[in-house]
Amino acid sequence: MLTPDIARRFVSFWPLQIGGWTLYALATAITVAPYSHTSTEVLGIVAELGSSFLASFFLYFLCRYLWRKGVPLFRALSFCAVVSYALGVACTIASRLTQMHGSDSTLTFDWRFALTEAISVCVTLEGWSAFYFGIKHYQTVGQQKARLLAAEATARDAQLLALHYQLQPHFFFNTLNAISSLVVSNQPLLATEMIARLAALLRNTLSFPDTHTVTLRDELAVVDEYLTIERIRFGSRLRVSVDVSDEANDAQVPRFLLQPLIENAIRHAIAPSSSGGEIIISARLAEQRLQIDVANDTCELEAASTHQSHGVGLANTRARLRQIYGAHNATLVLSGETGRFMASLQLPLITEPVMSSSTAG
Repeated sequence: MLTPDIARRFVSFWPLQIGGWTLYALATAITVAPYSHTSTEVLGIVAELGSSFLASFFLYFLCRYLWRKGVPLFRALSFCAVVSYALGVACTIASRLTQMHGSDSTLTFDWRFALTEAISVCVTLEGWSAFYFGIKHYQTVGQQKARLLAAEATARDAQLLALHYQLQPHFFFNTLNAISSLVVSNQPLLATEMIARLAALLRNTLSFPDTHTVTLRDELAVVDEYLTIERIRFGSRLRVSVDVSDEANDAQVPRFLLQPLIENAIRHAIAPSSSGGEIIISARLAEQRLQIDVANDTCELEAASTHQSHGVGLANTRARLRQIYGAHNATLVLSGETGRFMASLQLPLITEPVMSSSTAG
């Protein structure tokens, strides 16, 4: 049974292959029709067309291999030109041998004729190669555009989800109560700071720039706004440690990537514990990939794992990673041991922002 990928290639390849060579054969027939040709010459033309058609299949596998290997276009076309000439010589030889076999008169084989005539076949096959790479480029651009459109939709979902985290009654009213307590206890500076942090956090959540990604440094700044509010709420029960290399700080990550992980750590590990716990955020580069780890103390590993494995925020995060980086290029792995839970992200190293589809278009 054909896989969907093979079936798609089958459907797209054969109509173009058959249709293209049929049109080429008709154009050749129209070109040679005004001139009188012997049956031997016609037989040679037909044999050359047939052998060229068969040679294009060999060229198809070669072009597909070069495309998958990511060979630069000029180098790929140059290599195909050399192969096309070799195939052209083979086609010319096949055409001449067919003429010799089907002719009553005595025909001789001339290598100079074969090498010269091979140029026309080479041009045809090289044009076939250029057409193949052109179609592949067009398909790739279409896939990238579709991926950007899907990423924009999921990014908007993530924005709304992040806003939901801030405005849910559990968080919002606790924050307001904390502010009220600070005012009543005559701590206006802390109350003012908490209001400013809350305003900044909501402003960052509501903003939507023309990129799907930001630097890790900017992402951590948003996380810090959130953690500052939570530090005021939990006091010494919440401890945070950040260990991020300078190179990792400049890497691009999806917006609001870390907040669901931090939110889950606080909700399922810090808040239920009377002694609180520590959240450790670390990031580093390894083999052209960005590794981000968010670890937290927990006394109930199984419960925390269950909550964090099936949360809406993590499902949304995984969906965004698939849309932005592809199905297998980015991973989110949850693991734990006694007293510690960790969420590990591995992303391709990107230093330029991923633009939204409206901006890219």
